[in-house]
Amino acid sequence: MRATSLLSVALVPLILSGCVGKIVTAPFRAAGTVVETAVDATTQTQSEREEDLGRRVLADRKKQRDLCLDAAQNKQERRNCKDAYESDD
Repeated sequence: MRATSLLSVALVPLILSGCVGKIVTAPFRAAGTVVETAVDATTQTQSEREEDLGRRVLADRKKQRDLCLDAAQNKQERRNCKDAYESDD
């Protein structure tokens, strides 16, 4: 009986070493993932920059078209505004 108790006490650190190792390294792995995600979120690829530029250009053209339509006095002027700003889209 005493041998069994000593054997089980001796095996406990070996059995738990894997769990303790995972518990100790888990915060460092999580911190690394957070840092990688933060760096990725702050960097912008060339295609993302081009997409942002395209969105800004389209928004500016829409504003110009809306201003033109607001300033139009009659149907012909409104038609001219639509033709001028929709022909290049």
